[in-house]
Amino acid sequence: MSELKELLSREFNARQAEQKKTKQAYRFPLGQDVYGEDELLAMADVILSGQLTLSDRVAECEKRFAETVGVPYACMVNSGSSANLLAMQALCSPTRLAHLRKGDEVLIPAVCWSTSLYPILQCGMKPVWVDVDPETMNISVDQLKKKISPRTKGIVLVHILGNSTDMREVMELVRRHSLLVLEDTCESLGSFYDLQDGGGKRFLGTFGDFGTFSFFFSHHITSGEGGMVCCKTLDDYNFLRSLRAHGWTRHLTNRKDVEAQYPGLDPRFLFIHLGFNLRPLEVQGAMATVQLNRLSTFNAARRANFRRVREKLEADPRYHSTMTLMKASSHCDPAWFGFPIILKPGLGTQLRDYLQHLSANGVENRPILSGNFLRQPVCDTHMCGEDPALFPGAEVIHNRGFFIAAHCHELPDAEIEFLCTTLLSFDFRRRDRILVTGADGMTGSAIRRVVAQEGLATEHRVWVFVGRKDADLRDEKAVREMFATHQPSKVIHCAARISSVAEMTASPVEFWLDNIAMNNNVLKVAAEGRCRLVSVLSSVMMPPNVTYPADESALEGGLPKGASESYGFAKRALMQLTRWYRQQYGLKFSCVVPSNIFGPQGDFRAESAPLVNALVGKAVRAGTSDGRPPELSVFGSGKPERQLLFSEDLARVLIWAVDNLDDPDPVCVAGEELSVREVAEAVKAETKMAGEIVFDTSKPDGPLKRTVDCSKLKRLAGPAFRLTPFKEALSRTVHWYKEALREASNMPTGVASRHAMKLY
Repeated sequence: MSELKELLSREFNARQAEQKKTKQAYRFPLGQDVYGEDELLAMADVILSGQLTLSDRVAECEKRFAETVGVPYACMVNSGSSANLLAMQALCSPTRLAHLRKGDEVLIPAVCWSTSLYPILQCGMKPVWVDVDPETMNISVDQLKKKISPRTKGIVLVHILGNSTDMREVMELVRRHSLLVLEDTCESLGSFYDLQDGGGKRFLGTFGDFGTFSFFFSHHITSGEGGMVCCKTLDDYNFLRSLRAHGWTRHLTNRKDVEAQYPGLDPRFLFIHLGFNLRPLEVQGAMATVQLNRLSTFNAARRANFRRVREKLEADPRYHSTMTLMKASSHCDPAWFGFPIILKPGLGTQLRDYLQHLSANGVENRPILSGNFLRQPVCDTHMCGEDPALFPGAEVIHNRGFFIAAHCHELPDAEIEFLCTTLLSFDFRRRDRILVTGADGMTGSAIRRVVAQEGLATEHRVWVFVGRKDADLRDEKAVREMFATHQPSKVIHCAARISSVAEMTASPVEFWLDNIAMNNNVLKVAAEGRCRLVSVLSSVMMPPNVTYPADESALEGGLPKGASESYGFAKRALMQLTRWYRQQYGLKFSCVVPSNIFGPQGDFRAESAPLVNALVGKAVRAGTSDGRPPELSVFGSGKPERQLLFSEDLARVLIWAVDNLDDPDPVCVAGEELSVREVAEAVKAETKMAGEIVFDTSKPDGPLKRTVDCSKLKRLAGPAFRLTPFKEALSRTVHWYKEALREASNMPTGVASRHAMKLY
């Protein structure tokens, strides 16, 4: 026998040396050769013994494993997936005093493996998805609390890549709500958690009713394939052993007592449960037993590799601007399965190119498990599909996450240097994706024109314009889908529901609810992605008794104007929400308050359009419908003075602001100040209207002045703040309006009516 062992050892070492000479596909692969002569000889001994199926070597492995992790019982199976299936079946056993029933709700994180989920469905329960914390990548305790209902009876805790959630809080929730717990520890064998209860550190996988582990080739220890289920009671242990092998009695610790109840049946083939065949081979038991001797050494290397890579990365400024490593949960000591990494906001659109860069340079990589599992097609096929966009933590991991191997042998300094250099050598060159909401409105359209005119859209600065047809911003689900699709790094929020003063006065509830919903959804989702954001407010926020000229402080000097107060209050709420997001989350959210905007692609209806557009619409259409002499009717005496802001000038301010403005208080922007009479005369001249201007003094003038002090903007923006001369801006507005009317007249009736909805 000694000669055979020597021969096997010599052959094994020779082949290993030959393999090292062969060029590998990856210099830094996910899996390494983690076994040696001892494992080979132990498996050869099994084969030579002739006992291949489940027997003493598996039993020895189970005993050693239970002692290693600190549980009373361990049952070996043929894979980690089988371990999950067996454990869930055991939780459903009616022989257990506390067990799951068909239809019960079982909580599970949105980032999980397929066979973490499938046993829930296969046993007839209802999975309830819970979002994850993108920093720890494990189930979010805050979200978990929200998902617990009277129907919740169980939870599958998936310990991701060596890390865990806050087990103290979770186990308190488990106790309070009497939940059954399956810990999927397939990627975290050897990770510890300290509950801070005086009991010291314990292995993950030993807190719940059942803990499952995997011995796949690339995991913490391996038997090629294989897995283990741990439990705490003899009844559970016997149930696992019976289910593992057909549901028969052969492996029960109380076999004789059970078999004595059925004297008329052959005890060798006595079936008492609905079982499976999930048995491991003896060679797997032998290999895993040897591997258990290496577990602490392997995991010490994993921890050391993670620490050294983290220190090397954190010493480089490029790391801090491009990516972050997974954060260990408090009181968790992870045996790192890999280096889980999240790209910074705004870089997700480059993930595919970045992973190709890693692969081309010899660094193998993988998604973090299956990403957001709700995006997998199987969820649409076998479950009532929940919207994956409603799980923002999982979406971050899905769109910006990946991992590479931590390895179970301590890496040479040269390998650490190679890995970190490769990770940081990709040319990210900040590719901003700027999302503009309200793209169909006057301000959004102006931003689109300025971007086109000034060549602001480049390979590294992508502009995305979204309007009503693209997403209903009142619907959080639609907003999440929009952000998931476009992955913006910056947002210019122009969208609002606005109409005539009469309509807003008549329906204040609807205008309040719609605007609040839009603003809440956009800011909430932008905050989750840590986007930079600038929102457009409105001068209707100004209280009616303000003293002019007014600066930004006047916005909060009283209640908004009564005529459109619900819209004004919604904008006031947006301003305050912006401040709160800055204060609580340290985000770069800001606001701009424009005054009296005008320009192309806006509203030109007399009853609802802003001053200049309303006059342009009246003047161009004067005398065209009823044959009467044309006249330009103007509300009031014409004496009040107003600052008139061209929409493209506002667009330039917003483009500057989304890159540069970082202020908790809003910034006012206004244009050239003219009397209403001067505006009317300029419109009459530009439109070449032949009729007279008629001032309707039966209508109120309003304040004679509403002068806004823009000194703050001039101080902050400097040369970036410039105004288009009023006559030039007016000429361009009139030209656009006349062209729009001409186009509408040449369209089919149905199309024309939609196109011209705000032209008449």
